[in-house]
Amino acid sequence: MGKHWLDKPPRTIKDWLGIMLCCIAFWALLNGMNGILDALGTLWGLAAPFAWAAVLAYVLDTLVRPLHRWVLRDNPKLRWLAILAAYLLAGLAVFGLVRLALPQLVRSATTLFLNLPDYINNVQAGLVSLQGQTRFDLSPVIAALDDYEQLMAGLWEILRGYTPQLVSSLGSVASYTVQIVIAVAGSVFMLADKEHLLRQLRMLVWAFLPRRASAWLLDLARFTNETFASFFFGKIVASAVIGLLLCGAMSLLGIHFAPLISVMVAFANLIPFFGIYLGALPGVLILLFVSPVQALACAALVVLLQQFDLRVLAPRVLGHVSGLSAFWVLFAIVVGGWLYGPVGMVLGVPAFATLYSLARRFVYWLLARRGMEEETDGEEEEQTVGAAQ
Repeated sequence: MGKHWLDKPPRTIKDWLGIMLCCIAFWALLNGMNGILDALGTLWGLAAPFAWAAVLAYVLDTLVRPLHRWVLRDNPKLRWLAILAAYLLAGLAVFGLVRLALPQLVRSATTLFLNLPDYINNVQAGLVSLQGQTRFDLSPVIAALDDYEQLMAGLWEILRGYTPQLVSSLGSVASYTVQIVIAVAGSVFMLADKEHLLRQLRMLVWAFLPRRASAWLLDLARFTNETFASFFFGKIVASAVIGLLLCGAMSLLGIHFAPLISVMVAFANLIPFFGIYLGALPGVLILLFVSPVQALACAALVVLLQQFDLRVLAPRVLGHVSGLSAFWVLFAIVVGGWLYGPVGMVLGVPAFATLYSLARRFVYWLLARRGMEEETDGEEEEQTVGAAQ
């Protein structure tokens, strides 16, 4: 068996010339890295509307498929009707959310700022009472809260610091509007021509890759699609239910800022495992200014709903989507958040579930090559709690 070309020492002038050219090309690549990154950024700016179109089409396809299959009986001529119905339903859902939640959010925020002096006085009274009972020296905190006018002035300065950014963002409204129109139009065409586009992608895979590699890649694409689609559909439904239940319970108990806190909790609950607590933390801190009793009641409701989500709602809505244990779910959230922020915390679990499945298949294949099929076949699956969090 011949040596690999990397193991062969250079002997001729051509060999040395090839090495020199490779070194020069590598140096040029490193030296022009900034230009390459700028070019990639420009290409991404051009391709961004189409990328968002693909994301929008992928999300709305979860509505188009059941509408086309169950309502329109898979009639190819009526697929456009399923696409139109999906966009109408999505638009009505967004409009209804904005129409119902936005006035409540504005009212809650206005009430919070108008009554902030009273809330600060309540906190001061509570701190004075706590200082008398525990003999802790809380006078620096009480003195800092005493001049709430200075506190409001500091808050106003912070808001003023964001004004230039807001103005520059408003100047890009026209550009954003064009990108949104392109993304929506592109998603419509992608949904209408989905089968043809998928067939073209499969043809490219089969044309440029060996048969086994093509089959493996297409199987991986199917598994990734099932994992992401099931995870996001289940998390959206579960988060909406949790937000509605929290809003109803807080309203029945007379807790302030119920719509504001419920919306924050519902959106944060898209992050698995501890997202619900991240969303509830600002609300509990706000309620501490109003009433510590209400803050405690809100925290108790959040804990109860998190347990309901974990033990009752998520297993029925999500099932065992991710196939990950609790440790790997936490690992995926931390790594995803460190790399890509909140978006990474949401995408980390399904992405890591795909990588985990690939690694597990590879390990089982290696064990099978060593004649350990019996041990691997008899192995029990890990308890899957990742998606159910």
